[in-house]
Amino acid sequence: MAQPGAAHAALEIALAGGRLRLRGGGVELADATVGVTVERAGTRLHWRAEALSEHDGGWAARWDALGLRLEVRAETRADALVLRTTLAHDGDAELRLIEIALLEADAGAGDWSVFRNGYQSWSGTRAYAADEADADPWFAFLRDVQTDAAHRAAGRAGVFRSDLVSVLSERGRGAALGLGVLETATYVAAIEVDVSGGAARRVAAVLDGDRTPLRPGERRELPALWLAAGADGWALLEGWAAACGAAMRARVPERTPLGWCSWYYYFTRVREVDVLDNLEALVRLRERVGCDYVQVDDGYQRAIGDWFEPNRKFPHGMRWLAERIRDAGFDAGIWVAPFLVRPNSRLFRERPQWLLRTRGGAPRAACWNPGWSLGRPAYALDTTHPQVLDWLRDLGRTLARQWGYRLLKLDFLYAAALPGVRADASATRAQALRRGLEAIREGAGEDAFLLGCGCPLGPAIGVVDGMRIGADVAPFWDNWISRGPNRGRHGVATAHAVQNILTRAFMHRRLWLNDPDCLMVRAAETALTPDEVRSLATAIALTDGMLVLSDRLEALPAERLGWIERILPLLGGRARVDDLFARAMPERLAARYADGEAIALFNFSDRPVDGRLAVPAAVASVSELWSESELPVRDGAVDLPAIPPHGVRLVWVPRAGPVVESAG
Repeated sequence: MAQPGAAHAALEIALAGGRLRLRGGGVELADATVGVTVERAGTRLHWRAEALSEHDGGWAARWDALGLRLEVRAETRADALVLRTTLAHDGDAELRLIEIALLEADAGAGDWSVFRNGYQSWSGTRAYAADEADADPWFAFLRDVQTDAAHRAAGRAGVFRSDLVSVLSERGRGAALGLGVLETATYVAAIEVDVSGGAARRVAAVLDGDRTPLRPGERRELPALWLAAGADGWALLEGWAAACGAAMRARVPERTPLGWCSWYYYFTRVREVDVLDNLEALVRLRERVGCDYVQVDDGYQRAIGDWFEPNRKFPHGMRWLAERIRDAGFDAGIWVAPFLVRPNSRLFRERPQWLLRTRGGAPRAACWNPGWSLGRPAYALDTTHPQVLDWLRDLGRTLARQWGYRLLKLDFLYAAALPGVRADASATRAQALRRGLEAIREGAGEDAFLLGCGCPLGPAIGVVDGMRIGADVAPFWDNWISRGPNRGRHGVATAHAVQNILTRAFMHRRLWLNDPDCLMVRAAETALTPDEVRSLATAIALTDGMLVLSDRLEALPAERLGWIERILPLLGGRARVDDLFARAMPERLAARYADGEAIALFNFSDRPVDGRLAVPAAVASVSELWSESELPVRDGAVDLPAIPPHGVRLVWVPRAGPVVESAG
């Protein structure tokens, strides 16, 4: 088994017979080339370069029929190969860019497991075996909200599209290949993989052109492609995230804040008095649970889109409430869905020209939320419209600088990147989203903490400080909607949230601070069992994500409040998921600290299972943190019998810790 921190290395690259060959770390990419798909005069045309030639220290190929040229240069780093590609158009006709393949290759036979990263915050993320198939939610309105509306899942065994990055891990030999795009502000980028039939017959890094115009004489420097190989797939994901964060100047606050959010107890029913009641409770609990901020979530606004006008449940207004929060010694936070507008809002009635449109000219529906209305949906704003950008700057300025909310939770951000007709037809979906986020940042200021949610990941790097990396938690583990229409991977469910907490832990402190969503520990008004609550708390703590409470604090039983206190010392570790490529729902999570290691062994099945940990010979006993008991070490291992359904055993091992084996 690969140990934490195992090195990975750059692949060697060379031209052979007009194609590129990449080798290293037990992996080979053969028959590699580049390509582009365009639209000319309404006709879609696809080109895959049959032969590359040496050019200016790199390689190039030309599509003579259209006058397109792709040039590739290689940069070798200590632990990765970086390919930089230029697209030049010296033809005589305007083209529409559909897709650019930065690299397309064959990785050959093997028992591949493929890490598939979802498109946005709420998209299910996991590793897949070659005989598994990815599948979208059943309905179009769910796909808009949870996956990439521009790309349907293949629904075929072994065929996957992974946003930004993917790792292919060969189970038999332990060799792994990582591919990821480094500059993510301009294009929606993905790694497409076909490992059907026991072979990686196609591995491609692609950029969405979004039908943007490419004019004669244009020359574009495209995002860089990062490639590395080795024996440790988790280390490859960490390596890509570090390189991408550096390239995008990721904002990573020195300290991860602890907060309270109104959403998961009050939902849209929240009132001014509810926030004040919990504010008082947080003051009393300051020595036990030291929150940094208090955040008002959905439910304060007059309508979706009319953020400057609170409703009657907040009689003193939002500036007054922020002052009360600050006077109590906390930062104030507020929720907003800046790119959405509903038909009952003044903004919708007065600014119809600000809406994103379909090709038929109708407003682009972005979200149907039964919590807002069972009738008409919310619509998307066009974030390439100059007046919309001015309005977003004013929104950020008002919330942060005038009202005094330092933390802005920006939700449903995917709306800005939906396919549609925009004021600026030359803007890609990624550019549209980033322009909107940058406008809010400009208005709110550099000192504001921007938390992205429901957001396509790449375009937000370097703008947001924190990012939701999974589905909403819920006062239930899963239900028929999560298991059926949402395919057991997307949408609201605590089980889905925990999965993404584990599978995206490598992004934390490299791209932003991970937001795993709120921790609910209450005993009433919930269907979560105590074991499910402890599993959620363990996943949040060991991955060191943002810890946000969302219960009515004065009603918490003493035991449940004690659970929060118990996990606080576990924040700050470096997480690792050893079995990411072994199963859909990883079971083994470890976090390293200066004085030891915390190991979580989860049971995500519906029946009790037995677990076992291998322990270094020098360790005589370990501590089980939830039961506060000492467990003996026998024959170099610790037995963990009868881990309950959806439960966890959390063990502390003094430095140096164990290698986790298996549950069941």
